[in-house]
Amino acid sequence: MWFQIVAALAMMSTLTFASNLAGYEGYNKYTVFHDNDKAFEYMVELQTQDVDLDFWLLSRNMSIVSVSPVMQPIFEKRLAELGVTYQAKPLMEEMLKFNETLSSDASSDCEGSECEHSRTRRQARGFFNHFPRYSEILNYMNALAARYPQYCRYESLGRSNEGRHLAALSISLNSRSRPRRVAYIQSGTHGREWITPLATLYFANELLTNIRAFQRVLNDVEIYVLPLVNPDGYEYTFTTDRFWRKNRHHYPGRSCAGVDINRNFANNWNYRGASQNLCSEVFSGTSPASEPETSAIVRYLEYNRNRIKLSLDVHSFGKFIFYPYGYSRNAHAPTRTFLNSVATRAANQIAKYRGTHYTVGTSASILYEASGGLDDFAYGNLGIPMSFTLELPGDNFQVATSDIVHVCKETFAGFVEFIRHVSLY
Repeated sequence: MWFQIVAALAMMSTLTFASNLAGYEGYNKYTVFHDNDKAFEYMVELQTQDVDLDFWLLSRNMSIVSVSPVMQPIFEKRLAELGVTYQAKPLMEEMLKFNETLSSDASSDCEGSECEHSRTRRQARGFFNHFPRYSEILNYMNALAARYPQYCRYESLGRSNEGRHLAALSISLNSRSRPRRVAYIQSGTHGREWITPLATLYFANELLTNIRAFQRVLNDVEIYVLPLVNPDGYEYTFTTDRFWRKNRHHYPGRSCAGVDINRNFANNWNYRGASQNLCSEVFSGTSPASEPETSAIVRYLEYNRNRIKLSLDVHSFGKFIFYPYGYSRNAHAPTRTFLNSVATRAANQIAKYRGTHYTVGTSASILYEASGGLDDFAYGNLGIPMSFTLELPGDNFQVATSDIVHVCKETFAGFVEFIRHVSLY
């Protein structure tokens, strides 16, 4: 019976990948190694201005870029002029190979005690052995609230552009009273970052399952988790475009859609690393908090600004922990020594699980200058003392299903360390 269920899931996975990769024929994934300022500046310019390229990662010495067939000759010529090295791989080939891995992970029909042990382990993982759709995430959150009514409350912060709930969980030792301090955690800001809602939901599940073990950490602290900031974009990555980043704001008479929610917050809005080109992956919207998803988060944060001591925005990928400010290399948070210390402690806890090493600093110094993010807004506009962005592990937006639980477990250790500082604040 278990094998039949898994085989069905594998078939559904194959169909999903076939449909959500349509249109990527001929695309290449470029890994570009650039160690000079001129090449880096060219990459930054491309990210904000050229819609035929999609930057998956942009750092000061290396970029990962998805490039359309029409742009590839121009891109390669410019890279040669800049004297940088690169590797190019057909995007579809890599994705279909990954899809085969997903299917084999799910439907391996081994025999004997080793296979039986593997099946038992997969069944025990339950929700965290695959990438769930929006409705399954909501059902799971509802189930947690129903199972632990004394400690957990299910809420909706508002609705997305397409009318989906921005569902949240409030977790505390007594759900009927609001503790003095709040730790706010969100994920799923970019649709294609499938691992991030699972990491935050795993954290919620582990806290609730073992809540007495975390009494000291949770003393007078409310954990507020918003696993899916961008439910429309998330669903769109399953049905239509696996690499969709933005929300699904539709503009009448325009073929391009979507706003990058991670560029839509008020702090230095549209200053750097953002674009006013509607078709850009980093389109910052028509004004700060122009999007219902952003404005719902802002309303919650502003209303609770005196209670919130931690804001945590979980993304993928790169293994980074960022703290303010990200909008400029020349902007320095007054409490940057403290922020660096907290982030480093969290990184050290994450590393204890299997040695995953996170780089700590500002996104402006490690990657590139980008304005309109939650971390700068929470810290700079609302005075929330601890504000961070996590970029989870991986070499792209795909995480093997066999690795989901491991990413969740190591990230859980970092979350607990962040919350520990809230309880001490």
